[in-house]
Amino acid sequence: MRLPTIACAAIGLSLPVAAQDLRHGLVTADAVVVGRQVTKTPHDDDVTLHVVQVVLDVRGSRGATAVTVLDWPKLALHQRPTPRQSRLYCLQDASGNAARLGLPADKGPYFKMVGFAGSNPLVGADLDADPVVRFARLLAASDAGTPPNDTARNLYAMAVEGEPVVRAEAARLLLERPDLRQKLDGLHWSRLIGRAVGETDDIAYKSALAELCAEQRLDGVFDALLVGLGEVKDAGYAATVGRIGKSLHGEDAAAKVLARLQQTAQAERRAPLLLALGATNTAGALDALLRMDRKDPAVVAALKAHRDPKAQEAVAPKPTK
Repeated sequence: MRLPTIACAAIGLSLPVAAQDLRHGLVTADAVVVGRQVTKTPHDDDVTLHVVQVVLDVRGSRGATAVTVLDWPKLALHQRPTPRQSRLYCLQDASGNAARLGLPADKGPYFKMVGFAGSNPLVGADLDADPVVRFARLLAASDAGTPPNDTARNLYAMAVEGEPVVRAEAARLLLERPDLRQKLDGLHWSRLIGRAVGETDDIAYKSALAELCAEQRLDGVFDALLVGLGEVKDAGYAATVGRIGKSLHGEDAAAKVLARLQQTAQAERRAPLLLALGATNTAGALDALLRMDRKDPAVVAALKAHRDPKAQEAVAPKPTK
């Protein structure tokens, strides 16, 4: 049974659009190969045929040494093979398209590239050591019947210790898969919270870990995220923490943020906490923010993050007389 992708909706987080979406490309593909484009031939005004040499069959290429990838170059958003580069290809069956075009069967198998961002990454010369190939093989092994316990622990290892190119993808896959998350134990979750709090440079990765721990509804996760929030200057992440607080604690989230603000004196550390307060979108946050000095840019930003009309009215430009 193919590894499914399950939407993360249990706690109502509004997930940001990820810059990379390799995991969805791998899950939805009919074939995954490491390949190198060797020829490119126009079929007609609308279709180009790329022959891609198969360097490594991760799964699904039917033992072929080469595959033909159909490309529609007039479609601006369509991914297409890149000449002379070893890349991971997530491919969908295009035999039906090939038949309608009258393409010869002996030139197949025919595929088209999936459209997910980041699903055609470069790979290194050492395929066994390449983190992208290892991630693809992990999902292929799960698809082939690897026990869920092993899949979950391998994803955990990638999420905590993996290379930057795959660690956020591994964390988001766990986020989307409650059946795999349940295979992790307390020590795993303690380490994941620690990485979520401690990471300061890779915000996409930090957000993925924070959302993963929140989706598991771990005790104290919101408080832990608030402790580390002052170290992060990214507004998007601060808003994510606020939304996590609302999802986990409802109206009580505002009190938790306000308690942390009382312990924080430096203006630069207060700013992300104020933004998180506004992003909780709670009545308590609105009341507190409306009592604060609106000459402070951080307070204005926090009010803008709150969706209540009163918050928006409070920071709306005053009409000129």
